[in-house]
Amino acid sequence: MGKRMRITRKELKHDALLESASKTTRFIENHMSKVAIAVVAVIVVIVGWNLLLRARRTAELEANALLTQATQTLNSGMFGQAADQLQAIATDYAGTRSAAAATCYLGAVRFREGSFDEALAFFDDYLARYERQGSLYNAALEGRAAVLEQQREFAAAAIAFEQLAQTNQRNPQAYSRHMLSAARCHRSQLDWPAAAAAAKHVLDRYPDTALASQARILMAEANARART
Repeated sequence: MGKRMRITRKELKHDALLESASKTTRFIENHMSKVAIAVVAVIVVIVGWNLLLRARRTAELEANALLTQATQTLNSGMFGQAADQLQAIATDYAGTRSAAAATCYLGAVRFREGSFDEALAFFDDYLARYERQGSLYNAALEGRAAVLEQQREFAAAAIAFEQLAQTNQRNPQAYSRHMLSAARCHRSQLDWPAAAAAAKHVLDRYPDTALASQARILMAEANARART
């Protein structure tokens, strides 16, 4: 019979340590690849985001330069050429601030030409896609209201002017002007109580503005007509 080999406690302990080290090595090897992939993914996202920001800044600068040219064309009275330039900006640089301005300006150009349906489409496009504050937002709201009034959609125009007045309620002149425009639209459709109410809003909020006298005249007429 062959001689049995006895494994000492020291050897058993050594084998256990080797096995533990082997498991640890396998764990590290298995997970390091996943960690490496995750790190690469994060780097790709960061690089991609920086490239996107750089591309957006470049687009903004290009669009702004083109918008400057288009406004110069507008100021020269070449409205047809300006409209083409503005349309290119709104299409090619959609989402930029310059594209927002171009969209609003296109509404104004079409309104001036008497193309009210197109003007309304541009103003609505701006209101649906771009920020709902600031001078362009007010211009788009007012343009939309003016188009509706020209189309004899007096009830809708009155609502639009009233919305515009509420947007500018801290500005006495703007609030009074827009609320009087709403009163005028109510008057055009012979809704005398609504006309009187809109004029009264001006007098209740800003009785000392330059437009207050017009509000008093309109309210007096509306109340008289409402009683007949």
